[in-house]
Amino acid sequence: MTWGLLLAFACSIGLGAVLWFAIAGIPRRRCDQLAAGGYTFLLGLSANGLLVGLRPEVPGVALFAAMLPLLAAVFALLLVAGWWRLRHAVPARSEPVDPDRLPYWAWLLLAAITLRFAFVLDEALLRPVFAWDAWNAWSLKAKTWFSLGQVPYVEPRVWWQSTDPDAHTALAWRYPGLLSRIELWLAAGAGAWNEGAIASAWPLLWLALIVGCAGQWRALGASRRGCVVFAYLLASLPLLSVHAGLAGYADLWVAAALAFAVLSGLRWLQDGDRSQLALALACTAILPLLKFEGAIWALLVVGVAVLVQVPPRWRGIGLAIAVLLALVTVGLSWTLQLPWLALVREMLSGAAVGDLDFSSSVAATQLFKGLFTQNNWHLLWPLLVTCLIWRRDQLQRREVMLLALVLASGLSALFALFVFTPAARWAATETATNRLVLHWVPLALSLVVLLLRDAKVLVHRPDVSPR
Repeated sequence: MTWGLLLAFACSIGLGAVLWFAIAGIPRRRCDQLAAGGYTFLLGLSANGLLVGLRPEVPGVALFAAMLPLLAAVFALLLVAGWWRLRHAVPARSEPVDPDRLPYWAWLLLAAITLRFAFVLDEALLRPVFAWDAWNAWSLKAKTWFSLGQVPYVEPRVWWQSTDPDAHTALAWRYPGLLSRIELWLAAGAGAWNEGAIASAWPLLWLALIVGCAGQWRALGASRRGCVVFAYLLASLPLLSVHAGLAGYADLWVAAALAFAVLSGLRWLQDGDRSQLALALACTAILPLLKFEGAIWALLVVGVAVLVQVPPRWRGIGLAIAVLLALVTVGLSWTLQLPWLALVREMLSGAAVGDLDFSSSVAATQLFKGLFTQNNWHLLWPLLVTCLIWRRDQLQRREVMLLALVLASGLSALFALFVFTPAARWAATETATNRLVLHWVPLALSLVVLLLRDAKVLVHRPDVSPR
């Protein structure tokens, strides 16, 4: 089991590495090497999951051997693309100047992150997947496909009337299948449906998120010691660690893809590096393949970026493009019968509202408590508010303003969802609010990083006074 699983991870990480090579070239700066270390895990497993979908007829352990020729062909194509890009590459920017060595306390923080990773990995390996949504949406499909091949999942009413012996159904039959195919690939590598082996992807993604964010923060101008401090803060967030150890949910994957997409977009905005724009688009494309909310976040990020980037005289065209993207999303959701649109229809018709025992004021109160008074995020949100007030002059920078606007748009969308729709019952019972807030937490901390990157509390000023 161990060697097969390691080989499955190695194939995926290798695929992610050649993807980075084809898009952004060889990472020569330390910050780019850190960023690549985080991105390659997400990009590689996501690409591997998409390739698994090309062999739907192969079940179980046989899938691993059947995928190797396809992986070899994709590796070769990406290496050729990377070689061509290397010949036409623009010289890399110099490393951000930071002559200070890391102090001893920074190494202690890195050791604490490593120790935390060991505990979270141990938790994921030993605990079976029992989260309800995992078995309802992602692991259910993966285990079925491991036994029977990638049989179709259809609506219960269609399944009841179907004569297709391969058709299956579930309560969450509409959910995107990328994460299920990633689980299927890891199970095939492990040689059996081993939940501990599959769950190991979650703490590894947790670590990749921390490493990738730290690399991008450094490239965006944060000091090395500042990156270490904020990497520790990200690693110490309780609910983020829970989602790393309690494997099966898609929220950690959505948070990583959303954070990497926006941070790469900010680097493109700051440095004009087109390869970062390509990485941002790649990570944005992953979002709808993981979870329904990912489609909304992808649309929101693209819409805000279009509105901010177009010149003022073309803002009308930018707004029209954003509206068109929204209409296309609604049209696709209507065609695919996605459940979020059904919820909106219930809200507009008022059919569901009368049956729900909730009030918007209670939902708003619970949402506020989840951000500011519970232990899920420590003091992240009060810290963000304080930094926005203290360092408000930093909002004049384009990349900081764009990140603040994207974050505000996402949190506003969550507020509207949980306060003004029947989803307020989820806020009242605290069953889903923090899981959706989790999607935006790495970006909230990233905004704090950008606000404080020039602050004296994080940038060491050497003593130049005469001795």
